Amino acid sequence: MRISILFGTAALTVLSALDVASAQNDGPGLLEEVTVTGYRGALLNSTEAKRASVGFVDEIFADDLGKLPSQNLAESLNRIPGVRLNREVTGEGQQISVRGLGPGFTKIVLNGNAMAVASTGSLDAGNRNREVDLDVFPTELFASLAVNKTARARQLEGGVSGYVDMRTLRPSDLADKRFQYGVEAAYGALSEEVSPRYSFIAGHSGERFGALLALAGAQNRTRVDGYEAVALYTDGCVAQWTAPDRSASGCVPGSQGLNHFFWSPEVTPDWAASHPGSNVGDPIDPVATSGLPADVLDLARVPYLGRPMTTVGDRDRLSALVSLEYTPSEDLQAALDLIWIDASRDFVRTEAMWWGRRNYLHQGAAMIPEDVQVNAQGYVAFGRFYNAHLWVGTRDYREDLGFTAVMPSVRWQIDELWRLDVSASSTRSEFDRDEPYVLYMSPGGTLEYELTGAVPSFRFSFDPADPTIGWSWQQTFDQNQNGVIEDNERFGDMFRIQRNHRETETTGFHVDAAYGQDPERNGLLFGLAWDENVNQIRFFGGTAEFRDEHVIPSDAYQNFAAYLGPSLVSNLGADIDGYDGYRGIAQVDWGRIKAATRYDAFVPVEGAGDQFGQVNGTIEEQMLGLYLESNLTGEIGDRELRLDAGVRWVDTDQRVSSHQSGTTRADYSRLLPAFSAVYDLHEDIKLRASASRSLTRANPSEMYPNASWGSSGIDSVRAGNPYLSPFESTNFDIGGEWYYGELGYIGLTLFQKDITGFTRQDTITVPFLELPNYGMDIDNLGADREQALLECGGPENCTVQVTTRTNVQGTSTLTGSEWIWVMPLDVVTPGLGFNLSVTHIDQKASDPDAIITGISDWVYNLTAYYERGAFQSRITYFHQDGAVVGYTQGKPLIGMDRSQVDFSLAYRLFESDGHELSLTFDGYNITNEPVGAWHEYEGIPFSAYYPGATYTIGLRGGF
Repeated sequence: MRISILFGTAALTVLSALDVASAQNDGPGLLEEVTVTGYRGALLNSTEAKRASVGFVDEIFADDLGKLPSQNLAESLNRIPGVRLNREVTGEGQQISVRGLGPGFTKIVLNGNAMAVASTGSLDAGNRNREVDLDVFPTELFASLAVNKTARARQLEGGVSGYVDMRTLRPSDLADKRFQYGVEAAYGALSEEVSPRYSFIAGHSGERFGALLALAGAQNRTRVDGYEAVALYTDGCVAQWTAPDRSASGCVPGSQGLNHFFWSPEVTPDWAASHPGSNVGDPIDPVATSGLPADVLDLARVPYLGRPMTTVGDRDRLSALVSLEYTPSEDLQAALDLIWIDASRDFVRTEAMWWGRRNYLHQGAAMIPEDVQVNAQGYVAFGRFYNAHLWVGTRDYREDLGFTAVMPSVRWQIDELWRLDVSASSTRSEFDRDEPYVLYMSPGGTLEYELTGAVPSFRFSFDPADPTIGWSWQQTFDQNQNGVIEDNERFGDMFRIQRNHRETETTGFHVDAAYGQDPERNGLLFGLAWDENVNQIRFFGGTAEFRDEHVIPSDAYQNFAAYLGPSLVSNLGADIDGYDGYRGIAQVDWGRIKAATRYDAFVPVEGAGDQFGQVNGTIEEQMLGLYLESNLTGEIGDRELRLDAGVRWVDTDQRVSSHQSGTTRADYSRLLPAFSAVYDLHEDIKLRASASRSLTRANPSEMYPNASWGSSGIDSVRAGNPYLSPFESTNFDIGGEWYYGELGYIGLTLFQKDITGFTRQDTITVPFLELPNYGMDIDNLGADREQALLECGGPENCTVQVTTRTNVQGTSTLTGSEWIWVMPLDVVTPGLGFNLSVTHIDQKASDPDAIITGISDWVYNLTAYYERGAFQSRITYFHQDGAVVGYTQGKPLIGMDRSQVDFSLAYRLFESDGHELSLTFDGYNITNEPVGAWHEYEGIPFSAYYPGATYTIGLRGGF
């Protein structure tokens, strides 16, 4: 029935088009022009836009200077119901999710055109798909942000969950102010640094010509303290020697679990020092010292590489917008929008990891547990561990991001009935990251570990902030006890080379025609869009070559401790509730160690995969879309009914290549119908309904045609899948609003999405001759595989098991509700009011592999404001329930519940002769809420990042 409803909209398009001529009226009911003043004015414009819309859309308008109680565009969108933020570890909003689905399922467009940004997302992740980082875009450059939750035929396809149109400022948006400015100083409570921010907008709009120049910049001094468990929680085993020369060790028979680390069967130096009567090397029973039964200790879990961390550095951004408008006649308008963004990050990240993985007995690193306590779920809640080591990793990040966009457009009103819009677009973005990684080891000591909150406490017998405690570049152990450390008695990495380069390009050409005196209400729209997207990811390494040619011959290799200095911070974790651990980490002197190893002279080696273990490559996509849409306005029972019905046909041509393999190609077409209606049940009550079909193309990171043999024969292959089908969704919405005043209204929307196309790892049987489709070279097999090919019957008869990602056949169904309440409280006191938005989502899946991660049950946002005369104030409370955000070793990672409080104050100092000047004071994340996740159970921390509060004081004005 649903399919017939959806595709029946195509017939409705034709029928409503036939009624255009008879249904046209004298023109639309024009909204009274409203001057935007403060937050209340922005709410008023949003209310009017929602009231005038047909589908389910929310729009935010900037006030005088794009001041939308936020730090960037992602933050600006946060108060819209159904929108959820993905945050950078700094706590700043970075990406948006609409109705629970991840950022890659939301189509982000710039002035109606496709765009892409080459940045990599959050520091603890690495975007490889279709996400758009919005934190590089300052609010000051934009006039409005529209979130469409229901598809329309005229919109570019690509968003299963939503469609966001970011419209930049143009000269005609400036109203009566030709120059606007803002200067701010932002104080970070954690970094204890002041960061400048500024914006300047100048423009003029005449009868024929208009020009606008906008600049916005920020130099952010940031610090983040936090914790990471890294990959998983794991267990260890009681160790034994397995080689007479003490060069190898293993688990005692019968050990269960993952056994990623060892419990020592011999007394260690720190144990002997604290337990009189014992001597180094004496036999010891770690089960007895732990105080636990043997089976409990065997499976007791600790973090794989649990590590408190700190990040300190700068993030700078400069953005520019040039917009030109030319109106030679009232029927012809032309515009040119140019955007340029340059952003950079320069920071050092240092983490002190408890070496709880592969700490083998034959490396002198096995531990003795004492007084261990294990909770009901099998996780270690407290313990004292002898011969523990801190393995420090420090990275010196240098990032550069560039983004440019060129977007010309023309609107021609041919006659009373025909209108033509033509636009072109070109965006280009480049991203470079240099991320050298140095690792070094503390001497063995005694560590107390305790679960004390979102960040466990690590208490070490040495001071990790002291560079003189005996740090070494590698773990060393004199196995043969000859007093000399041989090369084979050094263990662990020293210096990793990690460089990333990304490029994205989009090109588009759009033609849109409209028929009717007011085609948005009564008329026919049709057109085409051609878009091309190119996404290239490259990685450069060469760690082994750098070690052999630069590290080992250097003075740093022989005298590493001399290259260490004091900790970057002296109060690590001071603002983290419950944390009682070390307060600093001895820091490598990056300038000296780079000079000693001649780092800048090294030419890195291009690799097939990056530091995240992901394949690199290039994806090129060409999309052709054709659409037909009709709008009809009529009456039922003397009440207005508006219909919007249409269909979009899109053809996608994909070419996917990796640096190891050739190029594969996929082509597919889809028909995407869309229908929306709004009925005025009463003058102030609107009922809405919509049905549509939408798509999001498959994740690029899963499509690279990279493959490798899984054995010495031809039995198995591991491969990417360039033939993945897109994600598709059938969408239904019903709801409405009651407008009980010029500003106030209450709205409710019920929605359902049936989504197909999710992927899972799968093994399929493939004829041998089809292996080139998966990136395999079958012409150069080698002698062993040639023999195996003959034994199975030759190329025409052999089959191979290919492990790859395939589309899940099941369907995920999301059902949800959205509430919004905009309430002026002038009856209490003039200028007082609030707005509240709430989203609730339930999920069901016909296949467990189709479960969607990252969906919070409840998200809500409350802003209370008071504006009277020269004074403006508001406070915002945002809450997001935790949700499963991923899996590790089959265990769920559960995002932490998060509640953030922000406030904003402004006082107009004077207003005279068109010149206005205001003093502002803002507080952001004033309760220092972390960004993080639990491991399997709440209370077992997996990651937590505390960015601290930020307070900003500034001046804003215009004339």
